[in-house]
Amino acid sequence: MRILKAIALISLFLAASCGSGDGFQPDVPTDAPPIISRVDPNAGSPGDNITIFGLGFTISYPENIVVIGGAATTATSYRLLDNPTASEVEAITVTVPTGAQLGEGPVYVQVHGNSSNSDVSFTVNP
Repeated sequence: MRILKAIALISLFLAASCGSGDGFQPDVPTDAPPIISRVDPNAGSPGDNITIFGLGFTISYPENIVVIGGAATTATSYRLLDNPTASEVEAITVTVPTGAQLGEGPVYVQVHGNSSNSDVSFTVNP
């Protein structure tokens, strides 16, 4: 009888610790770099909000570190796209940081220490 109680207790513990899903957390780091497909709009001033489209971002949006005009900031929101494509599955919103250098330059995102491509540009206006 003691063995049955122990097995039942262990089973209950395992079921509770796994949760109701497939056992994965909502955001599992893959060590794959994020990919930026485009930025909308592609120009703006410090304080403006822009959306970065691509894939490989984290749903824990403040952990998406974005560099624009040489200045780093964090994302202010994250969303999955309603109509994803092969290169655009998710989007993050970010505010152009104060201190971003004026002019055209690359935008990139760091997620869990992995940097995205830097071939998408954004123009920082005064």
